[in-house]
Amino acid sequence: MRKFRKQGKFLCIAIVGMLVLGDYTTCSVYASELPSVDVCPEPTDEAEMINITELTDEQSAGYYDDSVLTDDPITGIAELTDEQLSEYYGDSVFIGDSIMEGFRIYSVRQDNFVHDIQFLTAISYSVHNEMRPVKGNIPHPEYQGKKYHVWDILPLLGKKRVFILLGTNDLVSYGPESNRDKYKELIDKILETSPDLEIHIVSVTYTVKGKEKGCLYNPAIDIYNGLLQEMAEENGWGYIDLCTVISDGEGNLEASLSSDNFVHLKIAAYALWEDELINYANAMLLEAEAEEEAGAQAGAEAEAETETGAEAGEENGETEAVYTQENEWGV
Repeated sequence: MRKFRKQGKFLCIAIVGMLVLGDYTTCSVYASELPSVDVCPEPTDEAEMINITELTDEQSAGYYDDSVLTDDPITGIAELTDEQLSEYYGDSVFIGDSIMEGFRIYSVRQDNFVHDIQFLTAISYSVHNEMRPVKGNIPHPEYQGKKYHVWDILPLLGKKRVFILLGTNDLVSYGPESNRDKYKELIDKILETSPDLEIHIVSVTYTVKGKEKGCLYNPAIDIYNGLLQEMAEENGWGYIDLCTVISDGEGNLEASLSSDNFVHLKIAAYALWEDELINYANAMLLEAEAEEEAGAQAGAEAEAETETGAEAGEENGETEAVYTQENEWGV
């Protein structure tokens, strides 16, 4: 199966206008410290909008830089069939902000399983924005040309699972714990309208080293991702790490994979995501198969116990009948 593919450069169809996050003052912090509460306050004004700016033409052009792509396969990736991958991800909805929107643009140019993914994205989208009313310029995903809360759209799509990537914009303004709590509130709303939906949380990706904004800096992102993973485990949801694979190995976004030298990604980064999605689907399918086998084995054991009990009952009945006959005959 293809692991990487050279991409031709193509015109920007949606990337201009992508969120770069608010025009906030960068935190001056040591890597081991969290910002102060003055920098990362608890959310109090739910009507307050997160400011946005647009990518420059130069930043947009950087998205299509495929110079770091190679044709070399990555080893260790299980070879699921295209049919299996398409079935798994074709029954999925990917929800997110401009970083996920970049993956949507990438996916429509592919001819494999990622092409079948359905997306609900919005520029400047965030957990806090999603919980605000659908009105004005507040970012919300669109369905058939109209904005909705995401929990109102999902029942209409009839998919089995969602992958949610949100938090980059939230971390500009608020700290990890308050954002985690709001994230849980959002997922609870989704499950109210779609109780059988599989929830999969996607890690928030890093910024390029030294490019922090507000509370959006890499140690805080690590803390936030840890909180999200714990929340997923506690609630039986999936968690996929798409942050590490595009990092520089030192807790930052690899600069050569960033289109704006900040947070947004080049197509080469999304090619790496694609491989991680193959790994993840393989792990999920193996887990499902193991659970199915365990269930079948438990059922077989229960059935065997029932049959053994029935046979023992029959033997006891036959013994009792013989004993009765022997007593009647005076033996």
